[in-house]
Amino acid sequence: MSRDRRSDRAEAGVALEELSQFSERLSVPLAVTDEAARICKKSVERGLARGRPRVQIVASSLYAACREKEVPMTLDDVAAASGVGKIAVARRYRLLVEELDLKIPIADPTECLAKVASRAKADPKVEADALEILSKAAKAGITAGLYPPGLAASALYLASLLDGRWLTQGGAAEAAGVREATVRRQSKRLRKIVEVQLVRTPRKQRHSWSELEANLSKGAEVPVQFVA
Repeated sequence: MSRDRRSDRAEAGVALEELSQFSERLSVPLAVTDEAARICKKSVERGLARGRPRVQIVASSLYAACREKEVPMTLDDVAAASGVGKIAVARRYRLLVEELDLKIPIADPTECLAKVASRAKADPKVEADALEILSKAAKAGITAGLYPPGLAASALYLASLLDGRWLTQGGAAEAAGVREATVRRQSKRLRKIVEVQLVRTPRKQRHSWSELEANLSKGAEVPVQFVA
C-alpha cells in the first residue's frame, strides 16, 4: 500500500471521529451523519482533503448532507459545532458539490422562515406577513437562485417594517445565519412584491421605505396594513 493511501485511510478514520462529534452537537438524524460520512470518505478517496485542513472537509460534508436530506441547518450552525469559519465551510461545500457531483435539492425559503422567525423572536403577525411576501415572490419568479435563509430573513425584515415592529437588517441576518449585506440586497428584490401592497394603502397611511426605516431606527411604530 502506498504512503498516500495509508495517509488517506488514517485521515478518513480521524475525520469520521470528528464528524461523529459535530453531528452529536447539532443533534442531526442518523441518516444525515451516515450521508456525511459517505461524502467525507469519497472526498478523501478523490484526494480533495490533501493540502486542505481536514476539519473543513468534515464540516462541509456535514453541511452538504444536511442540504441533501433537507434538514434545516445554517452555515453558522455548522461553523459553531465544528469551530470552522462559515466562509471556509461554504467554500469547501461548493468544492464538494462540484467535484463529487452532489445533487442538492433546491431549498424552500418558506421552510426556513419558522426557524428564522423563532430566533428573531418575531411577532406571529410579522411571520405571517413574511410568509405571504415569500409566497407572492415565488409566484412572481423573483426568488430563483437566491439563498433561502437569506430570503426568509429579508421577508421577515420587510414584514417587520410594514407592521412597525423592531427588527433591523442586522437582527434578521443574525437570526438566519447570513450576512447583513445579504438581507439588504435580497430585500431590495422583495420590495417589488411589497410595493404593490403599499400602493393599496390609503395615502394618509402610506410611508416611503426611507420613512419606515428611519422610524425603525427611532423605535417608532408606524404600522402599514399588508393586503393578502
